[in-house]
Amino acid sequence: MGDHDTLFKRAFSVPRHAAGLIRALLPAALVARMDLSQLELVRASFVDPELRERHADLVFRVPIDGKMAFIYILVEHQSEPHPLMAFRLLTYIQRLWAAILRDDSKRKTLPLVVPIVIHHGRGGWTEARSLHELVEGLDEMPELRAFVPNFEMIIDDLVGVDDDALLARPLEAFPKVALWVLRDARTIEALFESLSPWADEFRRLLAAEGDPEDVGTILRYILRVAGDVSFEAVRQKFIEVIPEVEAAMASPAEQLIQEGIEKGEERGLKKGRQEGRQEANRTMLARLIQLRFGSPGPEVEARIAESSSEDLERWLERFATAETLDAVFAD
Repeated sequence: MGDHDTLFKRAFSVPRHAAGLIRALLPAALVARMDLSQLELVRASFVDPELRERHADLVFRVPIDGKMAFIYILVEHQSEPHPLMAFRLLTYIQRLWAAILRDDSKRKTLPLVVPIVIHHGRGGWTEARSLHELVEGLDEMPELRAFVPNFEMIIDDLVGVDDDALLARPLEAFPKVALWVLRDARTIEALFESLSPWADEFRRLLAAEGDPEDVGTILRYILRVAGDVSFEAVRQKFIEVIPEVEAAMASPAEQLIQEGIEKGEERGLKKGRQEGRQEANRTMLARLIQLRFGSPGPEVEARIAESSSEDLERWLERFATAETLDAVFAD
């Protein structure tokens, strides 16, 4: 599961969090007819396996006017929306209906499915919002519209939702902060720019009596998307605006560092040769330095590239306690 999936699904697979999103996006008249206290996650996915890096889905069951219906939420991860998304979503809804009919072969009707697409690309949603927009000839022959299948997607285009509107949504702190970082963390600079308006909401997240892992999920996501910006630079910026976050940042950073160590060891073991382990250690050390201190620079990169296996092991041991880059390479 990718970073976007991990964050989105942790935030919104909880029914009460999804209920807040539904209240924010669906027409009030429709929400009034739902019994959101009975909202239930359906543990199934209908997205093509090869497309799961691009988008992911959550399916919920909910009574509407006493009849069971479904809310199908698709989150689009790519920066540019797919032009055939309405068609893809129709395919996924058809798969959901087919699964329902397999479970109840005596059914004579199909349950209502309400489609929602969450998009957090930089450029906003620019593609078709309905199936009819994709079908050639309907503008020239509108009399045929009645004979062609159609539905319209509810698009939550996060780039077009400003801070005030996002903060006003009826959501708890964790799912609300999750939407903020999905919207702005395509670049760490954009996240830094919007950090101040979100400081109070982040404090509410830190003070919440929920799962501490919620905070860790947010912070790991931010650190993963920071790119060449070092952990220390991210840490300092957050502490500058939200001093209370300092203690919470240590664990996610160490977890990412440990993941880097384990991946490097795995690569070396797979190659099964001294050269393989040495190259894996070089890659691992460079990545760990980038995570903690920022881009290593050409001199450090050259030193790592020319290093012996003994040098690499010594530097990796020092890295665990080093507070500066110079301390890693001190003779």
